[in-house]
Amino acid sequence: MHADATMNEAESASNRNTGRVVRSRRFGIAAILVAGLGLSLIMQSPGWAQSSYYALVRAMSNGTAEIDPYHWETKDKSWIDGKFYSVKAPGLPAAVLPAYMALDAAGFSDLSGRVGRKVIADGVREWYLHPAPMMNAGFDRARARALPVQVAEGQTMIWALGLIGSLLPAILIMLLVRRLAEEIQPGTGAVSGLALGLGTLLLPFSVQLMGHLLSALMLFAAFLLLMRERHGPQKFGLVFAAGALAGLSVVVEYPIAFGGAAIGLYAMLRAGSSVAQALGRAASYGAGAVVGAIPVGLYNWWAFGSPATMSYSAAVAVQGRTGHEKLGLNDKGFFGIGVPKPANLLELLLAPRGLLTCTPVVLAAIFGVVLMHRDGRKAEARTVLGIAALYLIYVSGYWLPFGGGTPGPRFLIPAIPFLGLGLPYAWRRIPATTLVLALAGATVMTAATITFPLTGADGIWRWWRRITHGHFQQTVFTAMGMGDGYRAILPTVLLLGLACLLAAIATYGIDFKRDVVIAIASLAGWLAVVNLFSANLNEHAGDLVLKAVKLPTQLTFAAAGIAVAGLLVALVASRRSAPGAQLIE
Repeated sequence: MHADATMNEAESASNRNTGRVVRSRRFGIAAILVAGLGLSLIMQSPGWAQSSYYALVRAMSNGTAEIDPYHWETKDKSWIDGKFYSVKAPGLPAAVLPAYMALDAAGFSDLSGRVGRKVIADGVREWYLHPAPMMNAGFDRARARALPVQVAEGQTMIWALGLIGSLLPAILIMLLVRRLAEEIQPGTGAVSGLALGLGTLLLPFSVQLMGHLLSALMLFAAFLLLMRERHGPQKFGLVFAAGALAGLSVVVEYPIAFGGAAIGLYAMLRAGSSVAQALGRAASYGAGAVVGAIPVGLYNWWAFGSPATMSYSAAVAVQGRTGHEKLGLNDKGFFGIGVPKPANLLELLLAPRGLLTCTPVVLAAIFGVVLMHRDGRKAEARTVLGIAALYLIYVSGYWLPFGGGTPGPRFLIPAIPFLGLGLPYAWRRIPATTLVLALAGATVMTAATITFPLTGADGIWRWWRRITHGHFQQTVFTAMGMGDGYRAILPTVLLLGLACLLAAIATYGIDFKRDVVIAIASLAGWLAVVNLFSANLNEHAGDLVLKAVKLPTQLTFAAAGIAVAGLLVALVASRRSAPGAQLIE
């Protein structure tokens, strides 16, 4: 009888555990998809980068790479052999080209034009700049009046293409991190994926038609493929496939090659491999990378007549009246990359738009990667930290470290999914600290995303001002005539909040009481750094020194308040839950 009771109790415990895991998976996936749904409603105002990508998409649909009919819509262009070209890599335009052609054939381009003109007639602010600055229109008054309408007419199509080229990769990155986190530290998958997706630069760039997230997804997938291979029998075919993915990511974003090189070392130096095997692995990865990058050469040959001519060649520095008055924007150093500067490195991390300033959860992620190393995943941890360091070094040597008008150092985005692997360890060791840093960063990034993310160093003050004035980024409801006020943005905010609730339900086995003091100290330290130290850091951009404006004090304290409230809810929920149960029952 006693043995039967013991067996029944064990079976019951096993069933409860299985049910908990299934429930966690379902709610975790749902959390990420709901967040994606909320972000899909946002229709960002196009900047030069998005317009450059869109110009290349339209050119490709006409069987050419020349963007002459659209070149005034963007300054991100080159002047080569008497023609204008986008400076962007061809991977993202090629990826969304089938969708564009299908939508165009279905009449979506005409719909996009009607929506743009209607919104202008409705008087929605900053869907367009009317008239365009004269210097951006070749000092032609008629063009300055017509150009904003022309850009606005394409905005709805750009939004639709961004759902495929940017938002979908962001969702896939979050889902990959969720799954891997569950394998590493069960019960932390949903909060790891969502903290990465909402608390870092992945959030604002998930709604921008830019190549950062698609290329980062491909590079991250290559790394995960190698992780699987390294924990099983040696398969040179998988190593080749990982190399091909890494090479293909270069077709989307040229600088992603730095990360691909770092992953190449990880592919080569598998524990227990002989010298011959290591060389064979390096050859397999390298061959795959070459095959994956072949489209770059083919595109260059097709577009410019030479595989060696890059789209950044003869990049326009000053448009003037011709659109190409002065060339050579990236001619200094190696395509604009020079000797790394310590001042740039400090600014990338701690300036008002710095990585740790706006997205402090990255610090918890780095701590988690250190714990990963101690846990025995040494090769993976070293690769992650190596990639992060490599991108910091590269970007600190670039003439425009922050990448222009962005809510943070966008060239560091390729390293962010890798740092996400440290989050499950952070959630286990310092859960309260990870929670408050994630919520603080998510508040800042959400404020940027729903107001005005494409801002320079002098524009981040607008984030709080627009919130208090009820002036937000356009959404699909704006296109339906509901303006750009609270009612147009509220569904997005509510869906992001629901995503956080679902992630909490999916989470189990975390004791938030263990590091409350550290959490409060970390949050106070973040407030002090943001409002006292970072406010005194300017940003260097080539020969220019940009006088940065600190994050709005009201926004930072609002972020801290939300973080504390979230921690209190987590503590109350943990006390009411049985050990090992979900965070919220």
